Amino acid sequence: MKKKKGTRAQARAKTNPTRLRVRPAQKPAARTSDATDALVAAAARALGLKIDPSWEIGVKFNLQLIFSHAAKVDGFPLPDDAEPASIFHA
Repeated sequence: MKKKKGTRAQARAKTNPTRLRVRPAQKPAARTSDATDALVAAAARALGLKIDPSWEIGVKFNLQLIFSHAAKVDGFPLPDDAEPASIFHA
C-alpha cells in the first residue's frame, strides 16, 4: 500500500481548513516614528530596493516588531560567567 505524498501542513489543513488561512494585515502600532520611516527609506536606497507604497506599512510594522524582540533579548540579564553551550544540535 502506497502512502500519499504531501506535507503535514496540508494534512492538518484538510482536517482544519482555518490553519492555512491568510490573516488580514494588521495596522502597525501607533508609535510609528519618523526614525523608523527614515530607516526603512535609507535601507531601501542602500540596497537598491523599490518598496511599493502599499507595502510600507507592513515593512515598518515588521521592523518595529524585530526591534521589540531585540530589546527583550538585550534586556535579559545574564551572569558574567555565562558561556555558550559547547555542542549545538539543529
